Amino acid sequence: MAGKGIAPSPPFVIMGKIRQIDGVYYIEFYARGLMYSQVAGGDLKVAEALLRKTETAIASGEALTIVREIDLPAFYAQFLQDSRTQYHTHSIKRFQATISHFDKFIKSGFPQVLKLSQINPQLIELYRIALIKSAKPKLVNLTLLLLREILEYGIKIGFIHDNPTLHLHLLPMEAKACAPTRRYQLARDLFAKGLTIGRVCQLLEISDVARLMYYAKLIPLSREDMYN
Repeated sequence: MAGKGIAPSPPFVIMGKIRQIDGVYYIEFYARGLMYSQVAGGDLKVAEALLRKTETAIASGEALTIVREIDLPAFYAQFLQDSRTQYHTHSIKRFQATISHFDKFIKSGFPQVLKLSQINPQLIELYRIALIKSAKPKLVNLTLLLLREILEYGIKIGFIHDNPTLHLHLLPMEAKACAPTRRYQLARDLFAKGLTIGRVCQLLEISDVARLMYYAKLIPLSREDMYN
């Protein structure tokens, strides 16, 4: 019998997602075990067609030709969505404020920076300089540490390989003497291991990540401080 033993091809099914952010559609799809994100414009039908075309290419074995990128709005949205399952509302507001401020800085001075991979140490250093001109050292450091946490998420989901905030130096600032409580000792040990401010916040069960600035003198001022 013709065709005996040959299973029919399954119907093509779109496995990716379409996300809308500020009126712009982004397609999200998987290839080589990794998630990809790509801007698709303001037309839903165009986004659907692009997603179908992309997944057809993946099914045809063309995954190696796909560049792994994520646009900044999609990255920010994904970070905040994931953070809402891990952090208290107070901390989420801190992250939102940091993203808003950093995004405004990029759009006003570097409109060509559209993707996560374009954020480099030089851009972060320029942002640090801008912060120094308008904020006190404690707020500058808190902002940079929150941004470090946000960009660390980019490494976690595989869109970047290095955190550009680790190449800058935080500002020295006065810190009040802290009693050697058990929480203080835990904070000291966690920061000594190079954990981010967000992770320490989770482990110490602190609702507002900004409260960790109480342990400011324990936070490494530079990448070198973390590994020496």
